Amino acid sequence: MEYMLLVAIAFIPFIISISLTIYSRTTVSIALACFLVLLGAWQLEIAALYADGLLAESVIDRLFRFFRIGPILIMPIIYYFIYYLVSEHEELRRYRKWINRTSLSIMIGYSILVYIINFTDYGVTSYMVAPGRVYSPTHWLPVYGSLNWTFLLNIFLVFVHTFLLLRVTILMKDPIYKLFYGKLIIGALFVFLNGVTSGFGLFPLFFSSFNSILVAILLFVGFFQMQTARVKQANARLAKQSELLEAIMNLNPNYLIVMNQSNHIIKVNQSAEKLWDVSKDELIGKDFSVVAEPPYSINPLRKDVQRFVNKTGRPYYIQWGFQKLDQAEKEYHTLFYGIDFSKQKENERLLLASEKSKVIGELAASIAHEIRNPLTTVRGFIQLSKEVQKEKGYEDIVLEEIDRINEVLKELLLLAKPEAQVEQNGDSTTSISVVHEVNTIKLLFEAIALEQNKSISIYHTLEQGHLARFEKSHFKQVIINILKNSFEALPKMGKIKIKIDEKNRKTRIRILDNGRGIARERLSRIGEPYYTNKEKGTGIGLTICFKLIADYGGQMMVKSKIGWGTVVTITLEPVAKESVVFHEESEGRSTVV
Repeated sequence: MEYMLLVAIAFIPFIISISLTIYSRTTVSIALACFLVLLGAWQLEIAALYADGLLAESVIDRLFRFFRIGPILIMPIIYYFIYYLVSEHEELRRYRKWINRTSLSIMIGYSILVYIINFTDYGVTSYMVAPGRVYSPTHWLPVYGSLNWTFLLNIFLVFVHTFLLLRVTILMKDPIYKLFYGKLIIGALFVFLNGVTSGFGLFPLFFSSFNSILVAILLFVGFFQMQTARVKQANARLAKQSELLEAIMNLNPNYLIVMNQSNHIIKVNQSAEKLWDVSKDELIGKDFSVVAEPPYSINPLRKDVQRFVNKTGRPYYIQWGFQKLDQAEKEYHTLFYGIDFSKQKENERLLLASEKSKVIGELAASIAHEIRNPLTTVRGFIQLSKEVQKEKGYEDIVLEEIDRINEVLKELLLLAKPEAQVEQNGDSTTSISVVHEVNTIKLLFEAIALEQNKSISIYHTLEQGHLARFEKSHFKQVIINILKNSFEALPKMGKIKIKIDEKNRKTRIRILDNGRGIARERLSRIGEPYYTNKEKGTGIGLTICFKLIADYGGQMMVKSKIGWGTVVTITLEPVAKESVVFHEESEGRSTVV
């Protein structure tokens, strides 16, 4: 009867240890579970001594020797708690020199040695019967062998390690760990002292079994108190991290919207609130489809830059993207982010205007020359008209020269017109006759070509009325920039050929020169902003050319070879003849200056 009761009591620490490993599998919980298992084995060792009459003496001997693993291996477990605390806490760093893996291995090895001796006559030789008393029934007592001192030393080390654990616990700064390990130390000392006193006959052996139940429950409660405190600390840290992430999200200049897996908006940052002039409470909880409706009017699935006008009429240029955020197997969120390109667009417009002003300034001298020559003729014929002459025709010559002045001034004024806002509707219906516009641009460079003894040839194979999709002033700016660069690269007697034809139903313009050419390393950087080898250049001329052509759906390529020259190829989208009515003057197939 006593044996069965003690076995049932001994299983309580086993049950508690299984509960710990199911709830938590941290290093501390596994070590504590091992401690409780060994504590239960210790109590089964004691229970075996009360099995007289139920079990044979040989069976009792085997059970006693086997379950003696509990009081023997509990020593390295206590040492492991010390090792864990010293390795995890910086304030215990000075103990790491002698509390380390090597010393832990020595303790484990020594306890295994004691356990092996326990199975020989050097550990336990025989058993004797202890007579029953008022509070203690009859039971067996082991008779120890000559090497039992190894077991006593093992028990002594248990107490030494327990007090060392008390020392490092006091030195720890973490109050939660202090509370738990304090309970562990008190419980261990209580059980160890009770076991020692019972072994010397001061108290019945089975007293330690009842005390072990109290200690197991105390450690179980203490562990869960520690875990609860840890969870509270973790929740407090998570709350602070959440506040920090919220602040970072609000400080982000990009427009951020978070959607859950149910397609409902759960987060909106302050930048998005300011963009739409709404509070986040008006958006959070709503279906994500509302962002496609006014006043939001966005399509975050499109990858191109979208134009948005807010309530005050201010335009924004935003490129939207999205990224899925997987938090668990069945839970995910989607982050939509809008990058504001409004300032970049404004800077592009300013650079465009700046480059145009620069080009106009450089062409002013040649244009002035073009105006000055016909004015001189006009002045001379007006002087002649003051004299009475019988010859006729002077008036026609005057009108012809005046018309020429008007043409030159018209090109200058056209070049200075504001750009068409192509990006407002994402497309443009503007169309031009490429041949006509190239011929008029050639007019601006005639004086430069004659003065520098250089030539421009224009060849085309296009049909009458062939149109390309481009805005007139933009086209002039692109061609003028390229021709100006070609003129600067030409030697004396240099030539520029402009070939205009159709390829793959697209208008193709090739500007060829026999200048000094461009080195391969420089050619790879053509079009980069502010990259130039000119002493007074800005490095944005060709950048704007690439940008304008791309805006109209065209392409521009530059090929060059040192000593041979450069070829610039521009491909433009055509316009159907029936969509635009355009009057073009008849032109020859080639013109040579």
